[in-house]
Amino acid sequence: MSDPKDKQTTQIQLTRKITDAPLPESAPGGFARFGVAEPFKEGGGGILTRSQDPYLGREVIFKTLRPEFKDNPDVQLRFLREARVTALIQHPATVPIYEMGRDEDGNPWFTMKEIRGDSLQKILAGITAHDRKFDHFRSRDALLDVLIQVGQALAYAHGCHVVHRDIKPANIMVGAFGEVMVMDWGVAKILDDDEDAAEVEYTGPDLGPEMTVYGKVYGTPRYMAPEQARGQTDIDHRVDIFSLGAVLYECLIHRPLVFGSNREELLKKICEEPFVSPAKKEPIRMIPPELDAIVMKALEKDPNDRYATMDNFVADLQNFRRGETVSVMSTSMRARVQRWVKANLSPKTTSAIFAVGVAAGYMIRSIGG
Repeated sequence: MSDPKDKQTTQIQLTRKITDAPLPESAPGGFARFGVAEPFKEGGGGILTRSQDPYLGREVIFKTLRPEFKDNPDVQLRFLREARVTALIQHPATVPIYEMGRDEDGNPWFTMKEIRGDSLQKILAGITAHDRKFDHFRSRDALLDVLIQVGQALAYAHGCHVVHRDIKPANIMVGAFGEVMVMDWGVAKILDDDEDAAEVEYTGPDLGPEMTVYGKVYGTPRYMAPEQARGQTDIDHRVDIFSLGAVLYECLIHRPLVFGSNREELLKKICEEPFVSPAKKEPIRMIPPELDAIVMKALEKDPNDRYATMDNFVADLQNFRRGETVSVMSTSMRARVQRWVKANLSPKTTSAIFAVGVAAGYMIRSIGG
């Protein structure tokens, strides 16, 4: 995937000085337990800093609300929901939450694992820019493997009655060892609650097509399902199926599903304009018809026409990777054999089998002659 030296920089180098250090005798608990925080990043409604845990000797990411949102009940609710949803969906592709509480001023905070790696957004930009660091992801199959892991995490969340509602490349992290994390559950919807009628509508400036919006229209415009873009409150897990389909579309042609100069234009295209399949949009990429059919099934404007479940979507991606038949179309025997060979045999083995076949054919013709 990446240079071994790059991998080493993503790991903590353990020493006995760290692992065998005595437990602080009078270290305070809660918020006061952590040392001086250093800036990490800021986005959405929260501020992220990096702090040291004196008990376990590890660095943690500390998340608090931005000052302008500390008295906003809707953003506070989403902050608490993000922490609890992320903590309770205990799937390998979700970020471990360590601790939660309030500081001396009563503002909520939580700590979590620092995820080291690159977002899928950065990976796709690197591929387009011909950055050698991302050569591994020039393989379509490598990107499909990432999305399969994302889909599995979302299927697990849906089983917990949780919809992410903001799946996009920026919220998918890939580590140096192939680990995949689904980030930012801040606008997640709990499916067994009442409609989100109490949530205030966002009335601020246009944040652009890549930014998450808090309000009746939750999510990122470029990746929203049509029913989500229309502000419907009765949405379900199928909005995540659409969003993952939009990410798959972008992975196939390295261009987003829709373009627009502002939020309103993007939402209109999502709701009203027909989508051109990736195979038709960029025939030079030679996208297999099965994969083309999978992505377009996920992108149906009517949620009833999409995959019924995320499990079904993931199953088709896995079947495609294995060279097996997918549910959305039949595949010729020759195409299935070709895909099976590609998925299961190394190029060297394939060449050897081909050479044996050629030699056998030559011998048969010689004997027959």
